[in-house]
Amino acid sequence: MARKPGSGKCVHCLKETSKRNWDHVFPRSWYPDTTPNNIDKWKIPSCKPCNDKYGRLEEELGHLLSFVIDPRRKEARGIYKRMVRAYQPKYAKNDKDRRMREKKQAKLLTMIVRGDKIPTKGIYPGLEERWNRPPSERIAFKIPEKFIARIAEKIVRGITYIESGKFIGPDYEIQHYVVKPSDAIEYEQSLAKYGQILTRGPGLKLHRAVTAEDELSSINKITIWGEFIIYVSVLSI
Repeated sequence: MARKPGSGKCVHCLKETSKRNWDHVFPRSWYPDTTPNNIDKWKIPSCKPCNDKYGRLEEELGHLLSFVIDPRRKEARGIYKRMVRAYQPKYAKNDKDRRMREKKQAKLLTMIVRGDKIPTKGIYPGLEERWNRPPSERIAFKIPEKFIARIAEKIVRGITYIESGKFIGPDYEIQHYVVKPSDAIEYEQSLAKYGQILTRGPGLKLHRAVTAEDELSSINKITIWGEFIIYVSVLSI
């Protein structure tokens, strides 16, 4: 990795800081095994507090999502195995690591919903039951919506900085939408007409349409591991 970016503004919080680190737009642990070795992974300058905050989010959300994606897809190959291993105490490096893994495992268990306790509404589009299991054998995970909003904002702030060289300031609003592609026809039409597709291997595809006037206002479709889709808009307030 290149040397640290030095002093300047953090892409996330927009604060000036004397020391910045590189933050991966798409978390390093989220790249599947099918990612080409020569991929130049997107990086953006971030202050340490924001980098640490997103690191914790990416770990927790990544683990939750790994249980609901299809591990057989090339876009997600190796993700489930890697994430599960991180929770297993038998792979701990020491006692402190073991206790931490046990704590994470216990928290994860509280987010499981089984059988007839799984609601019929509020299931994330594209992540419905795909294995034809009887209802009594199905397992679901509760994923806080704020996790999705935060990872969507991070990716969009990052790609805006990389592609346009600009920071998204407080005079713009970043909004994410949880909808099926079939219910996002206007979004899809605009992306097809004006957008460009950016990828970093099979695990991440970003379809983005940005206005030429300010190079900030945009609509975005983020596809993670071929199944998890987030629509995001950036609009001036």
